[in-house]
Amino acid sequence: MMGRKLTLYSFAYRGLSSFLTFANSAIAARYLPTASRGEFQLSTTVATLGQSFSGGYTNYFSYALPRRPHDKAQIVQMGNFVMYLFSIAVWLCALAAIWIWHPPLSIAYAMVGIPFTFLFGYGSKLLNSLGEISWLNRVNIAQAVAFLVLYLAFIAFHWHMAPGPRLVWTFRIWLISWALCVALTLAVTYQKLGFGETLKWRFHRAEWRGLYRYGTASSLAIVTGYVNYRTDFWMLALLHSATTLSIYGVAVAAAEILNTLTQTIATMVFHRVTAASVDDAGAITENASRQTLVTSIFAACALALGMPLIVLIYSWHKYGGSLGPFYVLLPGLVLKATANVIAQYFTNALGRPTALTWVNLAVIAANALMCLGLIPLAGMYGASIASTLSYVLELALYVTWYRRASGRDSRALWRVTRGDLAPYLDLVHKVRARLARTA
Repeated sequence: MMGRKLTLYSFAYRGLSSFLTFANSAIAARYLPTASRGEFQLSTTVATLGQSFSGGYTNYFSYALPRRPHDKAQIVQMGNFVMYLFSIAVWLCALAAIWIWHPPLSIAYAMVGIPFTFLFGYGSKLLNSLGEISWLNRVNIAQAVAFLVLYLAFIAFHWHMAPGPRLVWTFRIWLISWALCVALTLAVTYQKLGFGETLKWRFHRAEWRGLYRYGTASSLAIVTGYVNYRTDFWMLALLHSATTLSIYGVAVAAAEILNTLTQTIATMVFHRVTAASVDDAGAITENASRQTLVTSIFAACALALGMPLIVLIYSWHKYGGSLGPFYVLLPGLVLKATANVIAQYFTNALGRPTALTWVNLAVIAANALMCLGLIPLAGMYGASIASTLSYVLELALYVTWYRRASGRDSRALWRVTRGDLAPYLDLVHKVRARLARTA
């Protein structure tokens, strides 16, 4: 019962996170010129790429903790040593690059924001490895809440500001919101670790070897996975105008609400798969994969019905063209959510993050080639078609590789049974009974 309750709360937090992300995106769309909103979204995707790179290394610490809890202080001390020094080094390089080369505004702010995403990723991975899902849910919405409150307050006092400076102030508020989020995340993480020895920065040779081997492979897997996720968006940025990119970005942002919601299952599975035997991890992965598929389909149907309202809130005049590409993207993200759960079997049960890298590289190549052919012909529709087809390929590769690596029946990953539908049917029966009593 506690597990179900925690999962329910996690879904609620993911739903809140999706709402906050949507609200922030919609407010920025209303306040910023169309092209500027596209620049802001481009900057956030670049910053998240940095988080993906560091996330592979933080995965080592969250992978090691459940397996060696008696070495907790040593593992975290090494994590502190690497992550804080690395973040400081990146900040110094970013400031030097901005001073010398004066990169575009979107790239400059992304470079300054990247270390914040490093540190947030580090703290949140440690919380996940400790099984602190309730606190993980809270810190996951902290940045979005801070940005929403600060941005609304700023807009209230600067509604008539000239369009030019609005983007600069949006970036500044974005950085402040990340700083607040990181401070909260790290404070909670160290409190759950017990402070004391876990606050120290120390180099440990044994942990360095593990970090170098597992972390590097995991980082390559995550970075290529994120590039896979953003190939269509970045290819459109190369081949079309900032205005077109901004309109397509609304379709991407709306479709990614689905990904945010279904991450709940992946979060709940993370600790269980890491701590389980290989065979048990396979059974957990299969059940979670089917649950993700079912949940994604239901959530996708709800999103499909609500998308016209979402575009209306953004501004139909500016972003009405995003509606068609959104509907093309949606089926692909249903499959992507399922593939993400299966991927955890390779990283957390088998300790083979290189499997993800090979799959991602194959999918990136296919996606980029399709974008090169389809975007000149169909613009945003070409990008969305390429993205969805690439996710079909990704899921097929994972299912095939899973069968070979586990020796289990890979059909259990996607063949939905009546038992998988039981929680949803039970919910429908309860709602009907409650409506009948109130009628």
